[in-house]
Amino acid sequence: MASAFTHFVVGAALALPATESARLRVVLPGWAIPVGAGLLAVVPDLDTYVMRAFGLPHDSFFAHRGFFHSPFFLVLLACVIATIVVHRALPTAALLSLVWSASAITHPLLDMLTNGGAGVMLLFPFSEARLFFPWRPIHVSPLGVTRFFREAGDILRSEMPFCLGAIMVGASAKIGLKFVPRSADKPKDS
Repeated sequence: MASAFTHFVVGAALALPATESARLRVVLPGWAIPVGAGLLAVVPDLDTYVMRAFGLPHDSFFAHRGFFHSPFFLVLLACVIATIVVHRALPTAALLSLVWSASAITHPLLDMLTNGGAGVMLLFPFSEARLFFPWRPIHVSPLGVTRFFREAGDILRSEMPFCLGAIMVGASAKIGLKFVPRSADKPKDS
């Protein structure tokens, strides 16, 4: 897996443009949009606790990088959480769901770029195959905290281009949105 730090940074950075949305800022403070996105991008790794708690084998459906890493699950989770956060305004919930889903899906995509561990169940419900990308430049991050800190330098160096790329894309899009007329984004009275 990529480190939790990188999952958070990439997910949060790509959600930065959404902080320009007046519709979303009605229901959430600007900082909460990327923070929520970053947290949703980290959530799939909680499957390691499920795996350990239930003694699941590494290749089981609910094990690490299985069902909880599938875009199917992540989109469903983001939609449920966004709907709970927004309450009633369906267009706003749909917009927040889209932002948070896109950020959450960066998690399995980054994991598919790692040089170890199990592949990712990316195509569920159509397939339970575990997949990697052909190019795998990210050093896999160990699950244990102690081992992570022993190997952190190499891991974070391999992840840095993805963090910087996401920050550049997110910040550029946020800046670009400042020049877009706002009439289409104004929240309507309910």
